Amino acid sequence: MIVWRDPSKALQIGFLVLFLISAAQVFWWITDHAAYTRGITDRLVVLYDSDAQVVTRFLGETPTTAELEVLLPHLKIESGIARVEVNAVDEIEGEESSRINQYFWEGGFFLLVLLGGIIVLTRTIRHDAQLRKRQQNFLAAVSHEFKSPLASMQLAAETLTMRIDEPITQRLGGRILQDGARLLRLIENLLDTTQLEEGHHSLKMEPVSLVNIIDAGIAQLEEHAQTHNIRITQEVPEELTLVADSAAVESVFRNILDNAVKACIAGGGKSITVTARAKHNQVEVKVSDDGIGFVPQDSVMIFEKFYRSGEEMRRVMAGTGLGLYIARELVKLSGGKIEAFSKGKGRGATFTINWPRPKAESNKS
Repeated sequence: MIVWRDPSKALQIGFLVLFLISAAQVFWWITDHAAYTRGITDRLVVLYDSDAQVVTRFLGETPTTAELEVLLPHLKIESGIARVEVNAVDEIEGEESSRINQYFWEGGFFLLVLLGGIIVLTRTIRHDAQLRKRQQNFLAAVSHEFKSPLASMQLAAETLTMRIDEPITQRLGGRILQDGARLLRLIENLLDTTQLEEGHHSLKMEPVSLVNIIDAGIAQLEEHAQTHNIRITQEVPEELTLVADSAAVESVFRNILDNAVKACIAGGGKSITVTARAKHNQVEVKVSDDGIGFVPQDSVMIFEKFYRSGEEMRRVMAGTGLGLYIARELVKLSGGKIEAFSKGKGRGATFTINWPRPKAESNKS
Protein backbone atom coordinates (compact mmCIF):
# COMPACT_ATOMS: atom_id res chain seq x y z
CA MET A 1 0.00 0.00 0.00
CA ILE A 2 1.02 3.59 -0.65
CA VAL A 3 0.56 4.55 3.01
CA TRP A 4 3.15 2.06 4.26
CA ARG A 5 5.64 3.12 1.59
CA ASP A 6 5.22 6.76 2.54
CA PRO A 7 5.88 7.32 6.30
CA SER A 8 4.80 10.97 6.07
CA LYS A 9 1.40 9.91 4.68
CA ALA A 10 0.94 7.37 7.49
CA LEU A 11 1.94 10.05 9.99
CA GLN A 12 -0.63 12.49 8.63
CA ILE A 13 -3.39 9.88 8.75
CA GLY A 14 -2.41 8.84 12.27
CA PHE A 15 -2.47 12.39 13.54
CA LEU A 16 -5.80 13.02 11.81
CA VAL A 17 -7.33 9.99 13.55
CA LEU A 18 -5.91 11.07 16.91
CA PHE A 19 -7.23 14.58 16.35
CA LEU A 20 -10.75 13.35 15.51
CA ILE A 21 -10.86 11.04 18.56
CA SER A 22 -9.51 13.78 20.83
CA ALA A 23 -11.93 16.34 19.39
CA ALA A 24 -14.90 13.99 19.97
CA GLN A 25 -13.69 13.25 23.51
CA VAL A 26 -13.23 16.93 24.31
CA PHE A 27 -16.67 17.79 22.88
CA TRP A 28 -18.30 15.07 25.00
CA TRP A 29 -16.31 16.17 28.06
CA ILE A 30 -17.42 19.80 27.65
CA THR A 31 -21.04 18.76 27.09
CA ASP A 32 -21.04 16.43 30.10
CA HIS A 33 -19.48 18.96 32.44
CA ALA A 34 -21.86 21.67 31.26
CA ALA A 35 -24.85 19.38 31.95
CA TYR A 36 -23.40 18.38 35.33
CA THR A 37 -22.85 22.02 36.30
CA ARG A 38 -26.41 22.93 35.29
CA GLY A 39 -27.73 19.95 37.32
CA ILE A 40 -25.82 21.02 40.42
CA THR A 41 -27.07 24.58 39.99
CA ASP A 42 -30.71 23.44 39.67
CA ARG A 43 -30.39 21.22 42.76
CA LEU A 44 -28.88 24.02 44.81
CA VAL A 45 -31.64 26.39 43.71
CA VAL A 46 -34.29 23.85 44.80
CA LEU A 47 -32.47 23.27 48.09
CA TYR A 48 -32.21 26.97 48.82
CA ASP A 49 -35.85 27.44 47.95
CA SER A 50 -36.79 24.64 50.36
CA ASP A 51 -34.67 26.22 53.10
CA ALA A 52 -36.42 29.53 52.52
CA GLN A 53 -39.85 27.88 52.81
CA VAL A 54 -38.87 26.08 56.03
CA VAL A 55 -37.62 29.28 57.61
CA THR A 56 -40.78 31.08 56.51
CA ARG A 57 -42.96 28.40 58.16
CA PHE A 58 -40.93 28.52 61.36
CA LEU A 59 -41.29 32.27 61.52
CA GLY A 60 -45.02 31.95 61.05
CA GLU A 61 -46.10 28.78 62.78
CA THR A 62 -44.36 25.51 63.60
CA PRO A 63 -44.70 23.10 60.62
CA THR A 64 -45.63 19.49 61.07
CA THR A 65 -43.24 16.59 60.55
CA ALA A 66 -44.97 15.63 57.33
CA GLU A 67 -44.65 19.18 56.00
CA LEU A 68 -40.93 19.28 56.87
CA GLU A 69 -40.32 15.96 55.08
CA VAL A 70 -42.04 17.34 52.01
CA LEU A 71 -40.00 20.54 52.09
CA LEU A 72 -36.74 18.73 52.89
CA PRO A 73 -36.96 15.36 51.08
CA HIS A 74 -33.36 14.41 51.93
CA LEU A 75 -34.23 14.36 55.68
CA LYS A 76 -36.01 11.67 57.71
CA ILE A 77 -37.73 12.94 60.88
CA GLU A 78 -38.60 10.44 63.61
CA SER A 79 -39.44 11.12 67.29
CA GLY A 80 -38.43 14.75 66.92
CA ILE A 81 -34.99 13.86 65.52
CA ALA A 82 -34.00 14.72 61.94
CA ARG A 83 -31.56 12.47 60.09
CA VAL A 84 -30.23 12.53 56.55
CA GLU A 85 -31.86 9.90 54.33
CA VAL A 86 -29.62 6.90 53.64
CA ASN A 87 -30.70 6.91 50.00
CA ALA A 88 -29.69 10.56 49.66
CA VAL A 89 -26.21 9.81 51.08
CA ASP A 90 -25.85 6.75 48.84
CA GLU A 91 -26.84 8.83 45.84
CA ILE A 92 -24.23 11.48 46.61
CA GLU A 93 -21.50 8.87 47.24
CA GLY A 94 -22.46 7.00 44.08
CA GLU A 95 -22.25 10.18 42.04
CA GLU A 96 -18.89 10.99 43.63
CA SER A 97 -17.51 7.53 42.76
CA SER A 98 -18.88 7.80 39.22
CA ARG A 99 -17.30 11.19 38.70
CA ILE A 100 -13.92 10.06 40.05
CA ASN A 101 -13.94 7.00 37.80
CA GLN A 102 -14.90 9.20 34.85
CA TYR A 103 -12.03 11.59 35.51
CA PHE A 104 -9.57 8.69 35.82
CA TRP A 105 -10.72 7.21 32.51
CA GLU A 106 -10.64 10.58 30.75
CA GLY A 107 -7.24 11.45 32.21
CA GLY A 108 -5.86 8.04 31.26
CA PHE A 109 -7.18 8.41 27.73
CA PHE A 110 -5.58 11.81 27.24
CA LEU A 111 -2.31 10.53 28.71
CA LEU A 112 -2.36 7.66 26.21
CA VAL A 113 -3.06 10.08 23.37
CA LEU A 114 -0.22 12.33 24.56
CA LEU A 115 2.14 9.37 24.90
CA GLY A 116 1.18 8.14 21.44
CA GLY A 117 1.78 11.58 19.96
CA ILE A 118 5.19 11.83 21.67
CA ILE A 119 6.19 8.39 20.39
CA VAL A 120 5.13 9.26 16.84
CA LEU A 121 6.93 12.61 16.97
CA THR A 122 10.07 11.00 18.38
CA ARG A 123 10.09 8.39 15.62
CA THR A 124 9.50 11.10 13.02
CA ILE A 125 12.29 13.30 14.36
CA ARG A 126 14.68 10.36 14.43
CA HIS A 127 13.68 9.39 10.90
CA ASP A 128 14.21 12.98 9.75
CA ALA A 129 17.60 13.15 11.48
CA GLN A 130 18.70 9.89 9.84
CA LEU A 131 17.47 11.14 6.46
CA ARG A 132 19.37 14.41 6.84
CA LYS A 133 22.47 12.47 7.86
CA ARG A 134 22.21 10.30 4.75
CA GLN A 135 21.69 13.41 2.62
CA GLN A 136 24.77 15.07 4.10
CA ASN A 137 26.85 11.96 3.55
CA PHE A 138 25.59 11.78 -0.03
CA LEU A 139 26.40 15.44 -0.69
CA ALA A 140 29.87 15.03 0.81
CA ALA A 141 30.56 11.91 -1.25
CA VAL A 142 29.26 13.43 -4.49
CA SER A 143 31.13 16.67 -3.86
CA HIS A 144 34.40 14.78 -3.39
CA GLU A 145 33.73 12.77 -6.54
CA PHE A 146 33.09 15.96 -8.51
CA LYS A 147 36.07 17.87 -7.18
CA SER A 148 38.85 15.66 -8.60
CA PRO A 149 37.63 15.51 -12.25
CA LEU A 150 36.83 19.24 -12.19
CA ALA A 151 40.34 20.07 -10.99
CA SER A 152 41.73 17.85 -13.74
CA MET A 153 39.53 19.58 -16.35
CA GLN A 154 40.70 22.99 -15.17
CA LEU A 155 44.32 21.93 -15.38
CA ALA A 156 43.78 20.64 -18.93
CA ALA A 157 42.02 23.88 -19.93
CA GLU A 158 44.85 25.97 -18.47
CA THR A 159 47.40 23.91 -20.40
CA LEU A 160 45.47 24.38 -23.65
CA THR A 161 45.15 28.14 -23.23
CA MET A 162 48.85 28.43 -22.46
CA ARG A 163 50.01 26.40 -25.49
CA ILE A 164 47.58 27.59 -28.17
CA ASP A 165 47.36 31.24 -29.12
CA GLU A 166 44.26 31.07 -31.31
CA PRO A 167 41.64 33.62 -30.15
CA ILE A 168 38.79 31.10 -30.29
CA THR A 169 40.73 28.57 -28.23
CA GLN A 170 41.68 31.25 -25.73
CA ARG A 171 38.08 32.38 -25.45
CA LEU A 172 36.66 28.87 -25.07
CA GLY A 173 39.44 27.89 -22.67
CA GLY A 174 38.73 30.95 -20.57
CA ARG A 175 35.06 30.06 -20.45
CA ILE A 176 35.89 26.51 -19.36
CA LEU A 177 38.14 27.85 -16.61
CA GLN A 178 35.49 30.33 -15.50
CA ASP A 179 32.71 27.74 -15.36
CA GLY A 180 35.03 25.23 -13.72
CA ALA A 181 35.92 27.74 -11.00
CA ARG A 182 32.22 28.38 -10.46
CA LEU A 183 31.51 24.66 -10.06
CA LEU A 184 34.47 24.27 -7.71
CA ARG A 185 33.13 27.10 -5.53
CA LEU A 186 29.75 25.34 -5.41
CA ILE A 187 31.40 22.06 -4.43
CA GLU A 188 33.48 23.77 -1.75
CA ASN A 189 30.31 25.36 -0.38
CA LEU A 190 28.63 21.95 -0.19
CA LEU A 191 31.65 20.47 1.60
CA ASP A 192 31.87 23.43 3.99
CA THR A 193 28.14 23.16 4.77
CA THR A 194 28.46 19.46 5.59
CA GLN A 195 31.46 20.06 7.86
CA LEU A 196 29.76 22.95 9.64
CA GLU A 197 26.57 20.98 10.30
CA GLU A 198 28.52 17.99 11.59
CA GLY A 199 30.74 20.18 13.77
CA HIS A 200 33.92 18.94 12.06
CA HIS A 201 35.13 22.36 10.89
CA SER A 202 38.19 23.17 12.99
CA LEU A 203 39.86 26.57 12.85
CA LYS A 204 43.51 27.46 13.26
CA MET A 205 43.49 30.95 14.77
CA GLU A 206 46.46 33.10 13.77
CA PRO A 207 47.24 36.66 12.58
CA VAL A 208 46.08 37.06 8.98
CA SER A 209 46.77 39.90 6.54
CA LEU A 210 43.35 41.22 5.51
CA VAL A 211 44.37 43.04 2.33
CA ASN A 212 46.03 39.94 0.83
CA ILE A 213 42.93 37.81 1.33
CA ILE A 214 40.60 40.47 -0.07
CA ASP A 215 42.85 41.01 -3.10
CA ALA A 216 42.87 37.24 -3.71
CA GLY A 217 39.09 37.10 -3.45
CA ILE A 218 38.69 39.99 -5.88
CA ALA A 219 41.15 38.38 -8.32
CA GLN A 220 39.06 35.18 -8.38
CA LEU A 221 35.90 37.06 -9.36
CA GLU A 222 37.28 40.01 -11.29
CA GLU A 223 37.16 38.40 -14.74
CA HIS A 224 33.57 37.25 -14.23
CA ALA A 225 32.61 40.70 -12.92
CA GLN A 226 34.25 42.50 -15.85
CA THR A 227 32.21 40.50 -18.37
CA HIS A 228 29.14 42.21 -16.82
CA ASN A 229 30.86 45.63 -16.54
CA ILE A 230 31.01 45.39 -12.74
CA ARG A 231 33.89 47.18 -11.04
CA ILE A 232 35.27 45.84 -7.75
CA THR A 233 37.39 48.23 -5.67
CA GLN A 234 38.96 47.96 -2.24
CA GLU A 235 40.08 50.49 0.33
CA VAL A 236 41.83 48.32 2.92
CA PRO A 237 44.91 49.53 4.86
CA GLU A 238 47.83 47.17 4.38
CA GLU A 239 48.65 47.07 8.08
CA LEU A 240 45.28 45.60 9.15
CA THR A 241 45.46 42.04 10.44
CA LEU A 242 42.90 39.66 11.88
CA VAL A 243 43.00 36.84 14.38
CA ALA A 244 41.32 34.08 12.38
CA ASP A 245 41.77 30.98 10.29
CA SER A 246 43.08 32.07 6.90
CA ALA A 247 41.04 29.46 5.00
CA ALA A 248 37.88 30.53 6.85
CA VAL A 249 38.50 34.22 6.09
CA GLU A 250 39.08 33.38 2.41
CA SER A 251 35.83 31.40 2.29
CA VAL A 252 33.88 34.21 3.98
CA PHE A 253 35.02 36.95 1.62
CA ARG A 254 34.82 34.71 -1.44
CA ASN A 255 31.17 34.01 -0.64
CA ILE A 256 30.34 37.62 0.25
CA LEU A 257 31.97 38.96 -2.91
CA ASP A 258 30.41 36.23 -5.04
CA ASN A 259 27.00 37.15 -3.60
CA ALA A 260 27.67 40.84 -4.36
CA VAL A 261 28.56 40.03 -7.99
CA LYS A 262 25.37 37.96 -8.40
CA ALA A 263 23.32 40.76 -6.83
CA CYS A 264 24.79 43.30 -9.26
CA ILE A 265 24.14 41.03 -12.24
CA ALA A 266 20.53 40.45 -11.12
CA GLY A 267 19.87 44.12 -10.35
CA GLY A 268 21.91 45.81 -13.05
CA GLY A 269 24.50 47.13 -10.60
CA LYS A 270 27.97 48.20 -11.68
CA SER A 271 29.96 48.74 -8.49
CA ILE A 272 31.22 46.73 -5.50
CA THR A 273 33.33 48.39 -2.82
CA VAL A 274 35.27 46.77 0.03
CA THR A 275 36.36 49.01 2.90
CA ALA A 276 37.99 48.20 6.24
CA ARG A 277 39.07 50.01 9.37
CA ALA A 278 40.32 49.29 12.85
CA LYS A 279 37.61 49.68 15.47
CA HIS A 280 38.71 49.21 19.10
CA ASN A 281 39.66 45.51 19.43
CA GLN A 282 38.08 44.56 16.12
CA VAL A 283 38.46 45.06 12.40
CA GLU A 284 35.31 46.23 10.65
CA VAL A 285 34.98 45.25 7.00
CA LYS A 286 32.14 46.46 4.77
CA VAL A 287 31.24 45.02 1.37
CA SER A 288 28.78 47.32 -0.43
CA ASP A 289 27.13 46.85 -3.81
CA ASP A 290 24.51 48.68 -5.89
CA GLY A 291 22.76 45.48 -6.93
CA ILE A 292 19.30 44.04 -6.42
CA GLY A 293 19.22 44.46 -2.63
CA PHE A 294 16.54 42.94 -0.41
CA VAL A 295 13.66 43.99 1.82
CA PRO A 296 14.91 45.16 5.26
CA GLN A 297 12.86 42.45 7.03
CA ASP A 298 15.11 39.80 5.42
CA SER A 299 18.35 41.13 6.94
CA VAL A 300 18.55 38.13 9.29
CA MET A 301 16.86 35.46 7.20
CA ILE A 302 19.19 35.82 4.21
CA PHE A 303 21.90 34.09 6.28
CA GLU A 304 19.74 30.99 6.72
CA LYS A 305 20.58 27.92 4.68
CA PHE A 306 18.82 27.74 1.28
CA TYR A 307 16.85 30.93 2.02
CA ARG A 308 15.96 33.06 -0.99
CA SER A 309 13.89 36.20 -0.61
CA GLY A 310 10.69 35.52 -2.55
CA GLU A 311 9.94 34.00 -5.95
CA GLU A 312 11.26 37.04 -7.81
CA MET A 313 14.66 36.81 -6.12
CA ARG A 314 14.94 33.10 -6.84
CA ARG A 315 14.09 33.75 -10.48
CA VAL A 316 16.54 36.57 -11.19
CA MET A 317 19.46 35.81 -8.86
CA ALA A 318 21.53 32.68 -9.36
CA GLY A 319 22.89 30.61 -6.49
CA THR A 320 22.16 27.81 -4.06
CA GLY A 321 21.50 29.84 -0.91
CA LEU A 322 24.55 28.38 0.88
CA GLY A 323 27.18 31.11 0.54
CA LEU A 324 25.84 33.55 3.13
CA TYR A 325 25.01 30.71 5.52
CA ILE A 326 28.62 29.48 5.35
CA ALA A 327 29.93 33.03 5.82
CA ARG A 328 27.82 33.56 8.93
CA GLU A 329 28.81 30.24 10.51
CA LEU A 330 32.52 30.75 9.86
CA VAL A 331 32.42 34.29 11.22
CA LYS A 332 30.64 33.03 14.36
CA LEU A 333 33.19 30.26 14.83
CA SER A 334 35.94 32.88 14.55
CA GLY A 335 34.40 34.99 17.32
CA GLY A 336 33.20 37.69 14.92
CA LYS A 337 29.86 39.04 13.80
CA ILE A 338 28.26 39.61 10.41
CA GLU A 339 25.26 41.80 9.55
CA ALA A 340 23.45 42.79 6.37
CA PHE A 341 21.59 45.98 5.52
CA SER A 342 19.56 47.13 2.53
CA LYS A 343 17.06 49.91 2.02
CA GLY A 344 14.95 47.70 -0.23
CA LYS A 345 14.88 45.88 -3.54
CA GLY A 346 16.89 47.61 -6.25
CA ARG A 347 18.78 49.76 -3.72
CA GLY A 348 21.89 47.69 -3.13
CA ALA A 349 23.15 46.06 0.06
CA THR A 350 25.95 46.36 2.60
CA PHE A 351 27.48 43.47 4.54
CA THR A 352 29.40 44.39 7.69
CA ILE A 353 31.82 41.89 9.22
CA ASN A 354 33.59 42.45 12.53
CA TRP A 355 36.65 40.30 13.24
CA PRO A 356 38.84 40.18 16.35
CA ARG A 357 42.22 41.93 16.09
CA PRO A 358 45.53 40.79 17.61
CA LYS A 359 45.73 42.09 21.18
CA ALA A 360 49.02 43.90 20.61
CA GLU A 361 47.58 45.90 17.70
CA SER A 362 44.32 46.72 19.46
CA ASN A 363 46.31 48.04 22.46
CA LYS A 364 48.34 50.30 20.16
CA SER A 365 45.22 51.89 18.70
